[in-house]
Amino acid sequence: MAAQARTEGSPLRLAVLDGSWAPAIAALQNAAIGDRMYPVNGGQIAEMLGPRGLTVGALASDRLVGFFSLLFPGRQPESMGLPFGLVEEELDAVVHWTAVIVDPAFRGQRLQQRLVAAVDWRLFPQSPHDYGFVTVRADNPPSLRSMLACGFAMVWAAPKFDGHLRHTLFRITPGDGEIPDGGEMVALMDLRRQLELMARGWIGWPQGAAAGHVRFAPPVPGCLVDRIRARTRSG
Repeated sequence: MAAQARTEGSPLRLAVLDGSWAPAIAALQNAAIGDRMYPVNGGQIAEMLGPRGLTVGALASDRLVGFFSLLFPGRQPESMGLPFGLVEEELDAVVHWTAVIVDPAFRGQRLQQRLVAAVDWRLFPQSPHDYGFVTVRADNPPSLRSMLACGFAMVWAAPKFDGHLRHTLFRITPGDGEIPDGGEMVALMDLRRQLELMARGWIGWPQGAAAGHVRFAPPVPGCLVDRIRARTRSG
């Protein structure tokens, strides 16, 4: 049985999912996004539902209508913290945001945000920071907007997984350092300009964006994202 997760009063029930939900997750992913995400096979879904993962589902009666999955790679070679120079205990506090998917019939109800809020606590309280990473296809503006709304900053873009160009985003949380002012507004789909600015070490910030745009600015020296970007540039 699914264990109850935190939720506000709602006709939908949020629950932490176990391995018995694997077929429903595969079916919902296929219906909702098709090939917009890199192919997730049965083994990867099992990992999302296993001890190295955490998946919260939104249930309408017993029907799965949305889910949010995290993976905790630890010090394994697939950790997205490695290209950013994270080491040892830092890698132990890395979390991959694997998927936030909602049934098309239930869109427009802020269900993605509600799923995220259900697990939006400090996952690694023993660490000074949680290092949250996610990748999003560059031609998927709805997911880019969703991740920016969840506090993620755009830090790089490169081909990944299925050969499609994907943004790598890093989550900015309270305590990670000061947010810069100013910068340049860049259209969400202007990948050429985004790559130019990210190559200079600028970040696409979740704060201060205009409709259809992302605010790019260099990070404040000494803040967390500046420190890990500096490691990447010098590595």
